[in-house]
Amino acid sequence: MKHHYLQLALDQARLSVAQGGMPFGAVLVVDGVIASQAHNRQLQDQNYFAHAEINCLQQYMQQPFRPEQDVLLVSTEAPCPMCAGALQIAGIRRLLVGETHHYQGALDWLQKAGMHIEIMNDQGCIDLVTKFRHQYPERWNTFSAG
Repeated sequence: MKHHYLQLALDQARLSVAQGGMPFGAVLVVDGVIASQAHNRQLQDQNYFAHAEINCLQQYMQQPFRPEQDVLLVSTEAPCPMCAGALQIAGIRRLLVGETHHYQGALDWLQKAGMHIEIMNDQGCIDLVTKFRHQYPERWNTFSAG
């Protein structure tokens, strides 16, 4: 199932690019059920804080949840320090990352905080960001945490 969830996050990232945004997507899975899906909206909303993980978490936090639930966040790229902090605040304990080729994010900090992290090194995630960085270097340099 993790490949299916990652594909959904990648679909969100592609949707963001199609809308003129950054190439990042996220999916949140609770007890095996998709609770939220989102993509980066920094450019679309003119909001530096509208990262895919933050948008996904905001949808999740509006729903009733219990701390004992099995919650997995799937992100196409390693979370930045801001998103890593939000994951901690939300009580997320498991993270599936599409790729770390372009950006390592705050994975070391999350691991030290007790988060279980799996990195997929997914070629689709790598290719999307590689193409985006080549096509839009100014966007990448301005809006990417990496």
